[in-house]
Amino acid sequence: MNIRFDEHGTLCVVEIDGEFVGDSVDPFRRACLDRIDSGVRDLIIDLSMTTLIDSSALETMLDLADAASTRRGRCMLASPDDSIRSVLAVTRLHENLEVHDAVDIAARTIR
Repeated sequence: MNIRFDEHGTLCVVEIDGEFVGDSVDPFRRACLDRIDSGVRDLIIDLSMTTLIDSSALETMLDLADAASTRRGRCMLASPDDSIRSVLAVTRLHENLEVHDAVDIAARTIR
């Protein structure tokens, strides 16, 4: 998995390329929490290049949403493929996480 961070003031777009599973999840979580601690308020996790997610990745996204909300921010998911959308629906996480069709759509919802 490769991760790219693109910061714009208090917004950070995080692109995940590859499988978001197992040992790659904790370094991702720490890197995102470090950014939140450094002043990032809103996260958009770009899943357009993500091929697979597991339960630890789902848990991490919920943790990041909680961390962002303590800073009065949000953690949003953007561009998940159909298989990831299915996982979000089966686990009902689409009810707890904002899911958008594209990064730019998610970015426009930030005040």
